[in-house]
Amino acid sequence: MLVHKRGIALDRSVDLTKFNNYEELIAELDQLFKFNSELKARNKNWLIVFTDDEGDMMLVGDDPWS
Repeated sequence: MLVHKRGIALDRSVDLTKFNNYEELIAELDQLFKFNSELKARNKNWLIVFTDDEGDMMLVGDDPWS
């Protein structure tokens, strides 16, 4: 899947099959976009969202990991 950080023109490719859960995905995104552990912090200022098959924006973690 392609991921992007708001304000950065460059998209990054992430292979979801290498992760077992949302925590691993968030850790990878934190490292990939150099958030310095801000994505993993409980009081984070960022939201991680995705667009589902119907075009709706969803928060990461709202759907069970499968």
